[in-house]
Amino acid sequence: MVFGLSGGYGFFYADQLPGVPFYLVGRVGSMEYDVAAHLGAAAHIQSTDDPDEGWQAIKDAIDRGDPPLVWADIAHLEYLRVRMVNTRHAIVICAYDDDQQIAWVADNDRDELQPCPYPSLRRALNSDGFPSPNRSTRFRYDWPSTLPNLEDAVRAAAATTSANMREEPDVVGGLRGTSGLAGVSHFVHAFPDWTETFEGTLPQALGLLTVLIVKAGTGGAMFRSLQADYLQQAADALRDPTVAKAAETATALSNQWKGLAASAAAHNLDAARDNVQRIGHLEHEALQALEALL
Repeated sequence: MVFGLSGGYGFFYADQLPGVPFYLVGRVGSMEYDVAAHLGAAAHIQSTDDPDEGWQAIKDAIDRGDPPLVWADIAHLEYLRVRMVNTRHAIVICAYDDDQQIAWVADNDRDELQPCPYPSLRRALNSDGFPSPNRSTRFRYDWPSTLPNLEDAVRAAAATTSANMREEPDVVGGLRGTSGLAGVSHFVHAFPDWTETFEGTLPQALGLLTVLIVKAGTGGAMFRSLQADYLQQAADALRDPTVAKAAETATALSNQWKGLAASAAAHNLDAARDNVQRIGHLEHEALQALEALL
């Protein structure tokens, strides 16, 4: 529900980035701010190049009873099995123990709080990795005493998502590539040529594609499953058939992304090409179904 109400749904694809064969992500860079705007809250971002100052600010926030949302590099979080570099992985630091030199973090990749040794966490919070340095960045939210009407919040999120897909949104890490429906088209047209584009490294490219779809906080389907679940919950709460139709289309899209991940993991290029073509159509259909709420 929180992801959907943020309006953070988006699309970005780039295949001309230094250091990586390509990058694909299903959210926009302004999500952490937009969720506050849609829910009547105020968001404050704080960053520092001093790791000690950043860690003290995090501890102070926890001591105030306000555990902060932070950006952490996946590559340095020891409790995660995936060893990819991503400095925009969002976690919540819930508690710390100076005696044991361990912090406890909430991560959407795990059901339970995870222990994270201080040295690991320090590296994760102050990484210079891809897509850009995270600089001990943390978010603080001033939440209202009463949330806005759900129907209004759903419409506001739909409007933001529409803009994300049809205009030029903030991109995670400020990367250069193609966003929104234009990015979908770029990906759909580029994928059939991957055998030539990644000649000699195609298995690695398909492995990276699988990880980007199902891991890195995506909810298992490029954030599309999170969107589908949100719309279904909203449809049930509002008893709105238009929202229910949007949920149905979003679920079909989510299933195709899951299918693409499975095809890529199996190195089944024929099936993967079919998944990509279906995704190209369903991305448009899912957005149109969402825009019917406006």
